[in-house]
Amino acid sequence: MKITVRVLTALLIMSSLAVAHKPLSNPPGTSDFSGAIEIEEPDVSYVVYHEVTEERPRVWLRLEAEAGYNLYVSLGVPVIDRLTDYHPAVAVIGPGLPDKEFDFQIPHDMGAVVFTTDDIDEPRFFHEPFTGTDSWIYVEEWLTLPETGTYYVVAYHPENTPGKLWVAPGTKERWGIIDIFTLPSIIKPVRKFHERR
Repeated sequence: MKITVRVLTALLIMSSLAVAHKPLSNPPGTSDFSGAIEIEEPDVSYVVYHEVTEERPRVWLRLEAEAGYNLYVSLGVPVIDRLTDYHPAVAVIGPGLPDKEFDFQIPHDMGAVVFTTDDIDEPRFFHEPFTGTDSWIYVEEWLTLPETGTYYVVAYHPENTPGKLWVAPGTKERWGIIDIFTLPSIIKPVRKFHERR
């Protein structure tokens, strides 16, 4: 009986995780492309939570892709009253993309496609049931990458205004049984980031 209850509990947890991004750590140094977070499986739905500060104005992710790969990128902001009018941006940077100038350094000989959110008055509301957190989703975009090589995704605020954002590449949810044992260490910081008790 105890085994059956544990199996059912595990299945219920797994079903709720089917709509949850898998968090990646965001250590110091990720505000520069040289310290970008490695995305080994860009198809998998990962999420990186980032607090925009003067010391850490951006968060960079790096991935390898073949020409013609369809990259999915989403960008959101936690539902917190002071962030109601917070409009971050996300850029995909890499070979073969259009020339683009930034007020920060990007890798040499790379172009970019930028998704801004200034003109979005009603972002999509999203409730993540497992952590009990809410977000405003501003960007949900697909981009076909033109060349084989290294690409970067960078999330930031165009005016370096302090705030919070998250960026999530990929769409495939991939949680395993082992991940269940790490859930307490995942849920607490996610709720703290969203300023939920």
